[in-house]
Amino acid sequence: MHTEGNVAVVTGAGSGLGAALARRMAGAGMKVALADIAADNAESIAAEIRERGSSALAVPLDAGDEASISALAGQVEETLGPCQILCANVGVQQFGRAEDLTRADWEWIYGVNVFGTVALVRTFLPQLRRAVDPRILITASTSALYPCSHMSAYVSSKYALLGFAESLRLELAEEGIGVTAILPGPMATTHIVSSAAAKPSSDGHPVHTPETIEVIAKGAGGEMVDADHAARNVLDDLAANRPYTITHHVHTEPIEARLAELREAFELAKR
Repeated sequence: MHTEGNVAVVTGAGSGLGAALARRMAGAGMKVALADIAADNAESIAAEIRERGSSALAVPLDAGDEASISALAGQVEETLGPCQILCANVGVQQFGRAEDLTRADWEWIYGVNVFGTVALVRTFLPQLRRAVDPRILITASTSALYPCSHMSAYVSSKYALLGFAESLRLELAEEGIGVTAILPGPMATTHIVSSAAAKPSSDGHPVHTPETIEVIAKGAGGEMVDADHAARNVLDDLAANRPYTITHHVHTEPIEARLAELREAFELAKR
């Protein structure tokens, strides 16, 4: 997959995995558009990339607003050219027991994580269709492979994104547009802080509490790594058009247990 001089678009690029992906794309010779609701953060990463001699454009983006997504697409094509690699990475978090989450909590999580990603892909498809070796990277999570307590809204949104990526891959295969789902494990990022900053204050329900942080910390499986380490294999996996990229090893016991229970359910269905 030739990337030199082509365009990558990374959402949620102002910090964490998005910033790491933007650096990787720039390191491969790509012109990078860094989109984030935290515009100053995106500009800071873009300035860092430019200092290293690469082309980078920071664009404000509200991933839950289709008009903002459309504006991003127009600015990218006008300034950098049509997108070759689209990294749909933006995502927000909401902790809490399922019974305590409000409708507004669910609408915010799904509006950004799911509907925002779907709108982003739909908006950029015309550009991708004009590119050579186009690729879409959709950020799901290893938590899309097994359930986690106090994370029902977030986890179910990541289940939805994994299903979307897998279905989209089938739909776009004949056009030569590759779709890869990246499933990050535990990472040392500012995801909780950035989610809290992005959540509309009118919702009145905090993204996290000391109780939920404690519960989730106990349930987290696998080694904690930084975002740059997590992004190390992404370009190779995109070039090979692999359906999945795993950021690093996590505890597989809950995944294997879930699969075993599903296999047992299928066997019982034969009765």
